[in-house]
Amino acid sequence: MRKEYVDRLIRMMPEAGFDAVLIQPGEELQFLFGASPMMCERFQGMIIKADGKMFYFCNLLYEGQMREYLPDDIAIYTWFDNDDMTDIVSRIFKEQGLEGATVGVNASAQAFNVLDLADAMNIRFRSAKALIEEIRIHKTPEEMQALRDSAAITDKVFTEILPKIHPGVTETELQDFLLTRMAELGGKSPECIVGIGANASYPHYIDNKGVAGDRDIVLMDYGCTYNGLYSDMTRTVFIGEPEERIREAYDLVLRANLAAEDMVKPGAWVPDLDKKAREVLDEKGYAHTLINRLGHGVGYTIHEQPEIKQSDRRKLEPGMAFSIEPGIYMTGDFGIRIEDVVMINDKGEREVLNHSDKNMIVL
Repeated sequence: MRKEYVDRLIRMMPEAGFDAVLIQPGEELQFLFGASPMMCERFQGMIIKADGKMFYFCNLLYEGQMREYLPDDIAIYTWFDNDDMTDIVSRIFKEQGLEGATVGVNASAQAFNVLDLADAMNIRFRSAKALIEEIRIHKTPEEMQALRDSAAITDKVFTEILPKIHPGVTETELQDFLLTRMAELGGKSPECIVGIGANASYPHYIDNKGVAGDRDIVLMDYGCTYNGLYSDMTRTVFIGEPEERIREAYDLVLRANLAAEDMVKPGAWVPDLDKKAREVLDEKGYAHTLINRLGHGVGYTIHEQPEIKQSDRRKLEPGMAFSIEPGIYMTGDFGIRIEDVVMINDKGEREVLNHSDKNMIVL
């Protein structure tokens, strides 16, 4: 159990208006308690109360496994498939003084179970996703180093993949290389997006059917974890000389990336970063094509706090790590994105963790 983070969560609950927080299996349970059993339709999860008391509730299928991971002073309550789960949970929640309480839920909470419990116990369930992310928004020196090491893997893979990009190469071939090479270099949970040509115009492209032509765009967005911390980098490269309008668009995205990164420092107002990047893109009327936020927090999950957007009204602080990823997306035509992870380190200095070349690369 990561006691320091659990203690932070407990301290923050009253101000957030929670009597307890329910953490079901997923990234948050893994992070806080070192285990995340298989998630099926059977209700289970850790309940952390604002008074510091905790208990776990699960089907008998998972009791033995969870007992190996959880401290002995955390009670485990179980139910059997022949039981009425809602009745048993209701009884335990009443015994724990949670009937009628306000309970936060994490990102993996299952609505069909939570809604049944809300009706049975007059409990108000609210999202606690942002609160759980807030407890780890300031990275420790050890976590900062893991972020650097993870980013170094993506940098190395970038230099190695460039010779493999040529007319006729497929998105599948490039994806396979990225995923395999990150794993070989010690990266865990590798992920990637490869979009060739018009496929690069979809920010979260999910297919892999593209084949590179003699004159094409290749967008690669990829990352992995190292010691539990994520990397996330995007580079867009070109096969053959791009059209002048594509060159112009690339220059705008690069300048938007650099301008926003230059603003990163303690006390910087987050909405200003997003606004600045859009101002650069709008020099040629492209700001409306950036259909997503400028960036997102990066840490134990790939998307966490802070969110670099105009509605996240906070100031940057030491320990925060996040992406800066402006893009131009002309749907069905072309797409360009340049993404780095940026961190304010424990000395209060800006660090751009990705060092791969961002100048236009024509292969």
